[in-house]
Amino acid sequence: MTMNNPIYCSTGAFVGRASTWDHTLIPRFGKEIESDGFEFMMEKVYYDKRLQVVGDLEKSALSFPVIHLDKEIGFFLGGDAEEREQGLQLFSLNCQMGWYLGCDKAVLHLWSGTRSDGALDRNLSVLEELYKIAEGYRLRLLIENVPCAFHDPMTDLDRVSALKPDAKFVYDVRFGAFHEQNDAIVTSGALADGRIDHIHISDYVGPPHDFKSLRPIPHLGKGIIGLETLLPRIAEQYHGSLTLESPEILPDRVDPEPINRDLAFIRRYFL
Repeated sequence: MTMNNPIYCSTGAFVGRASTWDHTLIPRFGKEIESDGFEFMMEKVYYDKRLQVVGDLEKSALSFPVIHLDKEIGFFLGGDAEEREQGLQLFSLNCQMGWYLGCDKAVLHLWSGTRSDGALDRNLSVLEELYKIAEGYRLRLLIENVPCAFHDPMTDLDRVSALKPDAKFVYDVRFGAFHEQNDAIVTSGALADGRIDHIHISDYVGPPHDFKSLRPIPHLGKGIIGLETLLPRIAEQYHGSLTLESPEILPDRVDPEPINRDLAFIRRYFL
């Protein structure tokens, strides 16, 4: 395993709806997954038992450098004043989880759900507060290039940078394929200058701009992205962490083999 580009595995790659988000699968099978650590995916079902979840994961001695915050937070942040307050409360709870787990980075879908980026002004109105909360929990907040219904991720992330010039981002290559922006991110300079501080890796079935095609998520090399070409181009410029997101979710166990194959696929390009 390399630490020049730490390669993590999302817990969402092997714990999900089919397994009723059973967090105990993480400590039971985590040691069989050949990653440099894990990106913990926060799910709605964990709120009421978050101390139990944290306790079980702490006992495992696994490493959780990254927390992926609840994907619904962005929806609330785009709502009215009451919903934005609810979104901020959820954001704080998520950051607290990340602090308990010893995470360094926190991934946020700043916009999400049926509102998508249509209410981005409202989401951006609480941007500074989000950073203050994350910093209070010693987390580096990273905003992801989530699919957009109204604009496109790179345009929306530029709006974040205009308000927060030192903002850092997560680049998801599947979402990049959805918006046909993978070539643009390689030539933008954002990978080389540090604006991109984390990368999500999965494949995409296509076609572009088709929300119905965001699922299912294929294993690496089984979609239309052309990762064998894209990943070397990224590796030439990028020196940071990556997370595998392609899922292999079973009802009551974890099969590490397909996950480890995908991790090996990534490691082939990031030495």
